Amino acid sequence: MKKALLIIDAQKAAVVKPEIVQNIEKLQHEYDVVYVSKFTNTGSPLPGIMDWAGYDDETLAFAPKKDAIVFTKTGYTSYLPEMKAFDEIHLCGFDTEACVYKTALDLVEVGVRPVVLQNYCYSSDEQMHTIGLKILEKNIGKKNVR
Repeated sequence: MKKALLIIDAQKAAVVKPEIVQNIEKLQHEYDVVYVSKFTNTGSPLPGIMDWAGYDDETLAFAPKKDAIVFTKTGYTSYLPEMKAFDEIHLCGFDTEACVYKTALDLVEVGVRPVVLQNYCYSSDEQMHTIGLKILEKNIGKKNVR
């Protein structure tokens, strides 16, 4: 089985619980292929539509492993077409109910099993994280939220 890890938007401005990022930094070394997405305000429609200032600090809150594939995005999803080559992609990062959720659905729609690593994800607060996990269980299956 061909699998990868996708670390979603673990940027300084998104991190509410630093221990999650510390755990993600260690976790990445268990995977041969690691993708790291970074949300950027530049060119994104989200700040204007949502009346949101965007991230005040787009810097990653951890050091990606040296061969990680780091890319920027301007929307919710962290899906890249090249990810269709995998059978399974494990997801972690921020925000569970938004970017993690959207990416998981996009993976399902192209036939890749998303596995959300719930202890390696978080949102702006515990309630939003919990809501995100519940919706993910409904839409990608309980067995894919671990």
